[in-house]
Amino acid sequence: MDETRRRGFAKLLADRKARLLADGPQKIEPNRRDEAAVGVADEDEQALSEMLQTLASTRNRDSARELGLIDRALRKLTEEPEEFGVCEDCGDDIPTKRLEVMPFAQYCAECQAALDPKRNVARTKVTDYQ
Repeated sequence: MDETRRRGFAKLLADRKARLLADGPQKIEPNRRDEAAVGVADEDEQALSEMLQTLASTRNRDSARELGLIDRALRKLTEEPEEFGVCEDCGDDIPTKRLEVMPFAQYCAECQAALDPKRNVARTKVTDYQ
């Protein structure tokens, strides 16, 4: 990968990091109207509250994970630029299309699939989640 492409990926990573930081963490109790209120009055609202808390917590965890990967990729671009875009498992180049979507990718698609076989597996039946 040439220096121009690396600079492009560095800008892409920096922009993505800035966007994540600007968004900030999700509010854990997004449906609470009164800061002094404790608990939820009815069961339906309690279920909604718990679901929203779970979603916000998951988004916060995913954002923190992505920020860590972005920082790692930016460090790699600075300290080991020749290693950026190279799969950390097999040593092959990570395809440019994959890096355009996930500029912080550490593995090529094949190695990622082998490391995390249950990720992005298409369901064939409604009950195949078990």
